Amino acid sequence: MRLSILLLLCVVGLGQADREKIYGGVECVKNSQPWQVGLFHGKYLRCGGVLVDHKWVLTAAHCSGKYIVRLGEHSLTKLDRTEQLRFTTFSITHPSYQGAYRNHEHDLRLLRLDRPIRLTRAVQPVALPSSCAPTGAKCLVSGWGTTNKPWDPFPDRLQCLNLSTVSSETCHAVFPGRVTENMLCAEGDSGGPLVCGGVLQGLVSWGSVGPCGQKGIPGVYTKVCRYTDWIRKVIRSN
Repeated sequence: MRLSILLLLCVVGLGQADREKIYGGVECVKNSQPWQVGLFHGKYLRCGGVLVDHKWVLTAAHCSGKYIVRLGEHSLTKLDRTEQLRFTTFSITHPSYQGAYRNHEHDLRLLRLDRPIRLTRAVQPVALPSSCAPTGAKCLVSGWGTTNKPWDPFPDRLQCLNLSTVSSETCHAVFPGRVTENMLCAEGDSGGPLVCGGVLQGLVSWGSVGPCGQKGIPGVYTKVCRYTDWIRKVIRSN
């Protein structure tokens, strides 16, 4: 199956509002995304996230609450023997975020873990960007999301999809008046990572405003390169 199939993000109803949905994805090579984390309330996956430091996870601002953080996961139901579990002690939302029902801008939140992670081949922080990804950059998004239809069960194993970033002009044409310079579009699990060349460039924020799975509707990501200084400042200060 070719990995050029379009990735779409959709947000569904209460109780599942922050679950990840990857359309056209395939199973990742095990532990190939060691920064990927799952944020859980009890046994329920609520959001994706990305490890950016030994004690910090970055996710979408609309992924609010306290979580059990599962790292080093591949299968969510079977023991991989690479797992690490942590709890979040507190979170810091970007101060300019105004809510998902406004314009989704500044949609990012840092979660501090109760203790540092243990570095292994399956659990490692991702590099933060020193520059923004160009149009057409080859990237990969990952998460435990649906791979076909919204009503299918969520996959047990981590899903990956290769995709390319989309120009600002294309994104503005699809979402007129809704996309800002702090957002990145890619042919597109809230808070899930978009990694380009081993560097974190995006967090899944929002996407299709209509039925899920529409071709030609990109996913919209928080453009991480515009927040690197803020992320590092929060980590240094806390």
